[in-house]
Amino acid sequence: MRWARVVAGCLAAACVGAVSPAAADDLVRYRGPVEHIFFHPLMPEPRYTLHRGTQPAEFNKWMTTAKEFRGIVRQLYANDWVLVDLESLFRVRKDGSLRRAPLRLPKGKKPLVISIDDLNYPQYMIDNHLNSKLVLDDAGEIAARRIRPDGTKVVSRASEIVPVLDRFVAEHPDFSIDGAKGTIALTGFEGILGYRTSGEGKRARAEQRRVAPVVQRLKDTGWAFGSHSYSHPDFAASSYTRVVQDTDRWERYVEPLIGGDARVFVYPYGSPAAGANLSYLRKAGFRIFCTIGPAASTTVRDGYAVQARVHVDGMSMMSQKSMLKRFFDADSVLDPRRPPLR
Repeated sequence: MRWARVVAGCLAAACVGAVSPAAADDLVRYRGPVEHIFFHPLMPEPRYTLHRGTQPAEFNKWMTTAKEFRGIVRQLYANDWVLVDLESLFRVRKDGSLRRAPLRLPKGKKPLVISIDDLNYPQYMIDNHLNSKLVLDDAGEIAARRIRPDGTKVVSRASEIVPVLDRFVAEHPDFSIDGAKGTIALTGFEGILGYRTSGEGKRARAEQRRVAPVVQRLKDTGWAFGSHSYSHPDFAASSYTRVVQDTDRWERYVEPLIGGDARVFVYPYGSPAAGANLSYLRKAGFRIFCTIGPAASTTVRDGYAVQARVHVDGMSMMSQKSMLKRFFDADSVLDPRRPPLR
């Protein structure tokens, strides 16, 4: 990989919510922890996903409903969190290593990174009536398309994380620093963003063309991309050969579609690589590695950064509420259509 910033488009004025020069004068140096929360794709209609389908108990544990996410965003804003871009937290030294970058925020605000895992809409999600892909709506904005059990196709800006955040930041530009939204961590084994882009065939090439304007719009409006591996293996338990093959496939089939070289790597299952496996990921150009943990934790060492992320889903909202209390009140946003955990 070359050393290039994926989200260069976020520096342009097109980024919604960018801080104006006048507003920048009111910013103060922030020296506290930077929190990072992550989500999986949303459940737009829980009555289909949580009460039917092939694995309702698993969706109940690891997913968030669209209604819950909209409530979470409102509370994050009310509780003085403000979105920051993950990559902006670090600067690159001449030798290619990282250091923490100074962070300036409006007084009283707390920085928050949001990321999304598995925003690829593999077939099992579609079969269980989640969204099926991201699209551009008639106004040229990002929306989510889904198919109901009766075959009805719905395009909405209220049913997925990306359009929900886009609309909220447009209405509350002070919720974002420099137009930041979040990092989309992509796998590739069933394509990206709902498009079956992987492979060399005619269909794959057509899907690559179809997804291109969606990717560009995401980049133009403050979204960044990272790797969640190609096939979602456990990197702590994988052989060196498996890590090399998986990483090379991601570089071949996913990286060209996002228009640049990703330096963020989000570990599947939160399981970090070590030794030769980590060395290969670093050799491939990744410099920011994301794990899973209960609280903010950012470490810069040996030229790379490790940041822990807090999972927001049915499991944490129903059985680990105290972990989320600093962000929002889980009881008040919990969707009443959820069954108990089992």
